[in-house]
Amino acid sequence: MHNLKTLFRQSSFIALIVLTVSIHAQPYTSNRETQITAVKSTFTYGNNKDYSGQAIDLKADLFKPALFSNNLPMVIIYHGGGYASGDRNLAVLKVFSEYLTANNISAVLPDFRQGWYESSTKPLCESVTPEKFEDAAHRAYQDNRALIRYCKANATALGIDSNKIYLMGISSGGFLVLHHLYVNDASIDADRIARLGKLDNQSNTYTNSTDVAGIISIVGGFYKNDAAIVKNYPTLLFNNSCDGAVDFYNGWLGNCSNTIRSYGPGIFTKTLEQYNSPYSLHVFCGFNHGFNSLTAPQGGDAEAINYVNRKTVEFIKSVSQNTFTSGTHIASDSITSTSLGDCNNFETFYWCKEDSIEIGNNYISLTPNPISCLLQPKLNIRHPIDETLVLEVIDESGKLISQQKAEYKTSQNIIYLQVTDFSIGVNILLVKNSQGNILYKTKVVRYCEF
Repeated sequence: MHNLKTLFRQSSFIALIVLTVSIHAQPYTSNRETQITAVKSTFTYGNNKDYSGQAIDLKADLFKPALFSNNLPMVIIYHGGGYASGDRNLAVLKVFSEYLTANNISAVLPDFRQGWYESSTKPLCESVTPEKFEDAAHRAYQDNRALIRYCKANATALGIDSNKIYLMGISSGGFLVLHHLYVNDASIDADRIARLGKLDNQSNTYTNSTDVAGIISIVGGFYKNDAAIVKNYPTLLFNNSCDGAVDFYNGWLGNCSNTIRSYGPGIFTKTLEQYNSPYSLHVFCGFNHGFNSLTAPQGGDAEAINYVNRKTVEFIKSVSQNTFTSGTHIASDSITSTSLGDCNNFETFYWCKEDSIEIGNNYISLTPNPISCLLQPKLNIRHPIDETLVLEVIDESGKLISQQKAEYKTSQNIIYLQVTDFSIGVNILLVKNSQGNILYKTKVVRYCEF
């Protein structure tokens, strides 16, 4: 079977362009019976020097449900493009902004500083270096925070509730908005601060806070695997199990070793859990970076995008009503689209439950799975009788890796395990009762070496 993961890693940033161009051609539906024509206005939220030292105005488009709409939630939507290309006029952004305004939520589509020397004349992998890429990301972070400050300072004129500002980003835009969770001045190299300035007090003189109500990331991730969460915001995540541009675990961003490593939800959600940072992850099984499907081979599958839109509106409402709950969901189970191609990886096995051999007792489960070196694995168990249980870990060929006995009591509901009970890669965990019968059997992956 053709491996799309390989194909899309060969042209990963092209995949985003395909998504951007084709998504608008796909039909989408609103959950409002009446379509609303949004009212558009343009404003300048700041001014700063780009990579070449030229001062540029930073502009954004505001889309409101009606001219006199006021005190509304607002979503700032950032495009992708690896901080090298794209602007606020991309068609993909309108698909999201139109759905939001149809649901009485305002949207802002901003431009922000992008690029580095030769970024506009050469392919990304030929022009970029890690330092250039991180400098471009830093400038984008500064502009994002300047825009938040501007919107809060001018909330009445914009017709928004300054306490209900949300960040949303696609691809590198997803990375951009997620920085709000783990990046502050203390986490940035002193040399970069000296050259480019601190995160705040840039691009405009507003002094408002840069706190937001929530974050929405579409095929985004982290740039660090050891990030310390500095702000807890409700976070909505959409990621694809066969993404060749943003690996579900970790890889070179865009499969380009001249950039930097990226870390997907298979890793950074464990960090969020460590810091009790609330998130809801929605996984599209078998889909790649561009949401390509049999009905939308060029990307931007309509059902997938409709799902993202619906869940985004539900997320905003739940945060506003203080009813948001964390969880992981298989998004592709809720749509009928068939992904274009297939891939075989840990994500397929453990999030999408394909080729799963989990059987037996509903009262037994292992968390986390995959196993992270950051968290101690544990067996969550509610067994009806006191007895000695045998826990065996074997590899896929049946070779014994570890074995232990646990004196289980009905008064307990957790049996703690050790990361070293498992080998690197794929394992099979067996839980047997005192008669040797299998109560629980599941695949487990230990994925600690980032």
